[in-house]
Amino acid sequence: MRTRWFFLMIGAFIVLLLFAFPVWWPLVNKAAVNQELPGLADLPPEEQPVIEQIAAEDRALADALIAAGLADPTIVPEVDQAMPEMQGPEVYATGEFTEIDAVRWARGTVTVYQLADGSWVIRLEDFEVRNGPQLHLFLSAHPAPRTTEELRQDNLAFDWGPLQGTVGSQNYRLPAEFDMGMVHSVVIFSLPYQEIFSSAELIRQ
Repeated sequence: MRTRWFFLMIGAFIVLLLFAFPVWWPLVNKAAVNQELPGLADLPPEEQPVIEQIAAEDRALADALIAAGLADPTIVPEVDQAMPEMQGPEVYATGEFTEIDAVRWARGTVTVYQLADGSWVIRLEDFEVRNGPQLHLFLSAHPAPRTTEELRQDNLAFDWGPLQGTVGSQNYRLPAEFDMGMVHSVVIFSLPYQEIFSSAELIRQ
């Protein structure tokens, strides 16, 4: 009789554990993640839970975000932050960068100028982005992409190369033959991890 009750109690306990799984597993998993992510505790508190969540799906990306977050920002030299010399510039479009979460964000404005010869200048002003692995400037047909699929909407995603820096105004020149009419946003994109850090929807003027 006692043996029967013993096995009934064990069975009930297992059922209870399974039923309460959504409650206790995140607590156990969080402790494990904290132990396995060196450098996490040195990041700002608001970043830590986001990186823990990322680590559950992509440990390599989480490690890269920690390393980037602990690295010094890359400041654009003052001489390169100045307004470029432009002939007959007209403002074509403007936008503001947005925050996705605590570790994927950028701040500042983007202005697209068209010059007298038809060429283009994209200027990021008062710009700052959270450090990330190999951040590039992309132009996209999607107004506010959050996934790689959205970034490459209509197979239109133009990689204009690495950011000049993570802090400071910066300028990017495009040739006259470039069809700016296809572009609806400027995107900060981590090339090796295919992650969007921020985007700015372009509003035509």
